[in-house]
Amino acid sequence: MKLEGKVALITGAATGIGRASAILFAKEGAKVAIADINEKDALETVHSIKNAGGDAIFVYTNLMKVSDIENMVKTTVDRFGKLDIFFHNAGVAGPGRIETTTEEAYDQIMTVHVKAGFFGAKFAAAEIKKAGGGVILFTGSGLGIRPSRQTPTYSVSKAALLMLARTLAVALAADGIRVNAVCPGPIASTPLWQGVLARNPDIVPDQYEKMNMEVRPIKRLGTPEEMAAAALFLASPDASYITGVALPVDGGGAIS
Repeated sequence: MKLEGKVALITGAATGIGRASAILFAKEGAKVAIADINEKDALETVHSIKNAGGDAIFVYTNLMKVSDIENMVKTTVDRFGKLDIFFHNAGVAGPGRIETTTEEAYDQIMTVHVKAGFFGAKFAAAEIKKAGGGVILFTGSGLGIRPSRQTPTYSVSKAALLMLARTLAVALAADGIRVNAVCPGPIASTPLWQGVLARNPDIVPDQYEKMNMEVRPIKRLGTPEEMAAAALFLASPDASYITGVALPVDGGGAIS
């Protein structure tokens, strides 16, 4: 198993990419801490892991609060004795066009994506260093690589997260910590996708899905499991010589 003996902390693991990653990491031998604000679905993730013979805990975490971010790391280490992998996956759907973006919506998305990523990495890195090195991962986005007219705030926040990954890759390399990002394309089954539709009432769901499929060489949407597989690769020894990378997992969207 690729993560045998490792301890992973994953934010936003109640649903979508985070849940798929938590289940896959556990299947590959990791003990997993599920950090989320959605207790009901997070506990379902924990139960799925335990029912399959794995070990997992839920840590209620409001990523708008730095104190909660520090606590999720502390709770993970208190329970499992160490931390090897921190995967900041949690995300929120961005507001619509710039002319309709409120200060509240801007602050929320920048805090959950960038500020929480920064302080999560800060607290996690200290523990990962104690464990002898490990991995920090971020969920970026194809929209952090290419600009979006529909969701400019989301694009800006994800672009900042990708620069954070690159910066930390340089800053933490001497501590034996690799830092990378997975950049998913559109995944229709996730709450994030539904949030984009909810915040942009001018978008017709069927047309939006069709457009997202047509603009990429592999003409379909991705799945949470495909994103989890990419995250597993970057978290595993298979990627031991890879750091500072933003890996598009988007059916070729980044090159189309």
